[in-house]
Amino acid sequence: MDSSQEKHLDTKRGLHYRYYVSSSGGPSQPTLLLLHGWPDSALLWQYMLQHLAQLKLKIVIPDLLGYGGTSKPTKPELYDHRLIAQDVSEILDAEHIDKVIPIGHDFGCWFTTRFHLHYPERCVATVHIGIAYMPPITEMPSLDTLNAMTKQQVGYPRYSYFHFFTALDAPAIFAQHMESTWHVLHGDREDWIKHIFCTPNAMRDFIAAGRTDVPLRPYAQDHQLKREWMAGLPTAADWQATLCWYRAFVDGVQSEADTSIPVERYRLELPVLTIMCEGDGVNPPKTLEAPKQAGLLPDLREEVLPCGHWCPYEAPEELSSMIVEFVRGKGFGG
Repeated sequence: MDSSQEKHLDTKRGLHYRYYVSSSGGPSQPTLLLLHGWPDSALLWQYMLQHLAQLKLKIVIPDLLGYGGTSKPTKPELYDHRLIAQDVSEILDAEHIDKVIPIGHDFGCWFTTRFHLHYPERCVATVHIGIAYMPPITEMPSLDTLNAMTKQQVGYPRYSYFHFFTALDAPAIFAQHMESTWHVLHGDREDWIKHIFCTPNAMRDFIAAGRTDVPLRPYAQDHQLKREWMAGLPTAADWQATLCWYRAFVDGVQSEADTSIPVERYRLELPVLTIMCEGDGVNPPKTLEAPKQAGLLPDLREEVLPCGHWCPYEAPEELSSMIVEFVRGKGFGG
């Protein structure tokens, strides 16, 4: 991937991680730590690396637990964010890296904040792409309650798709209908993400029927990109591992882990860049208002991209430019 070196590490808890490291950067500067979300891998960032290279900072890009060349356990309790944060910290230690700027997309954005909350001494700034800051939730409400809350807030059940993602038959449905899944993720129709993710049973019904009758966004018409993505999720067991991130959330694994975070850390006392996407109905830009109004982001810079959820694919140059300007503005990079 680009000129990055592929590396491997077995963590203290016996899990294997694959990650990539660039050759740039010195010990006096922070490292960019790129954290992908569902259902991606380190390859999510491939189109951004040439643009981020102008910062002349080291870049570390792991396949997070359950993805790519990293171990794929199927027990949700192994996805406790305290444990994954420890795994990532071990990668940094192996590379003799002290300070980082975590940059996350999708569920990787949620994990970015958890990494910072566990290791604030390692983080000098952070970038949230596509998802607003979610402070710790020490008691996870039921999915029905959560969706009722979001319906009251934004007018529709934002987390309706969680019912499908946590169903026992979901891994097999995804694995058997990869082409349909690609169209679900990258369909190019007005309010597509909002419809397919937030309408009850819409995603399940579309994929189970093997449908592809929605056009693809231009970037998703790249056959090599699709082949690379499909090669990383060939079986139902692979999909089961990725969905453990959601099972751990719904089953209370993560809310129990959130109880370990001191309340005084909920306010992010570091520079934060949040980049939201206009075409993302699951995570609309207005969801950033709650943590802002609560005073949890005292040093916040906000940006909005006119694109869909997968902006690292759709707008890599524009997204990278926002990050470069933010990082340089905080006195880091070349």
